[in-house]
Amino acid sequence: MWIYAGAAFGFPEDPKAAAKAGLTSGKDNTIEHSIHDAYINAIRRARDFIYIENQYFVGSSFAWEGEQDAGALHLIPMELALKIVSKIEAGERFTVYVVLPMWPEGVPDSGSVQAILHWQRRTMEMMYKQIAEALRIHGVENQTPKDYLTFFCLGNRETQTQGEYEPSESPADGSNYKAAQDHRRFMIYVHAKMMIGKNPESPANKP
Repeated sequence: MWIYAGAAFGFPEDPKAAAKAGLTSGKDNTIEHSIHDAYINAIRRARDFIYIENQYFVGSSFAWEGEQDAGALHLIPMELALKIVSKIEAGERFTVYVVLPMWPEGVPDSGSVQAILHWQRRTMEMMYKQIAEALRIHGVENQTPKDYLTFFCLGNRETQTQGEYEPSESPADGSNYKAAQDHRRFMIYVHAKMMIGKNPESPANKP
């Protein structure tokens, strides 16, 4: 959601020059956050639903149950949770749909990928807790947090067809590759970074 100076060329090093250019400086880094701000603006304006596809979903670590110093500070997960809470308080329906890969790019059981999945769980846990508390306070008994916030990991399942090619060698028994071949189920990798929200003021929603 943010572009750091380390990932882009030409960011000013002087904090005053950075501020003049609309950038934020802090902790020896300069950040361009217009994408982050655009997401927040769209979330706050959405009326009925929000649909998100993203390679990662980690953020708002300041509100996690633990590891609040993880450094995942962007506000998108918290903004989504607060949006849902505001709709519950108003007695209105609202749903956030989030599509993610089952695991991010890399070896699934590597330390880096497992760390991202762990932080992703912390993020989801924080959001569901906020929604559950709002439902409890307002006495909503016929709905659950998953009615307002749902996460999806996409996959496909291939069916064997007559005459299809069969390799001469089979993967080792007990391997993940062997299991994938036997069950013919494969993860669909999501690399997109997109969000769609229904806004009644949008030209697309006007006759």
